[in-house]
Amino acid sequence: MEYAGQLALFLLEKTGSIFGVWAGRMTAAEQRALFGQFLGKGLIIIDGEKETICNRVKVCYGWDYDDRNWRRWRQL
Repeated sequence: MEYAGQLALFLLEKTGSIFGVWAGRMTAAEQRALFGQFLGKGLIIIDGEKETICNRVKVCYGWDYDDRNWRRWRQL
């Protein structure tokens, strides 16, 4: 549950609510510090309401995207 608490504080700082959604890019070191693991390159999406994180990657020559490494906070 240590990582879930860190994610909640991260969202509170970035969005003003633990139920917010943040999307952005993070380095491998930042991901390991916050999640305890590396999810991958691309856009990282943290959803506080659903308590999920995922890695969004462009596919189909950039016309579409795929959400990979989708996890619930409890699985961290």
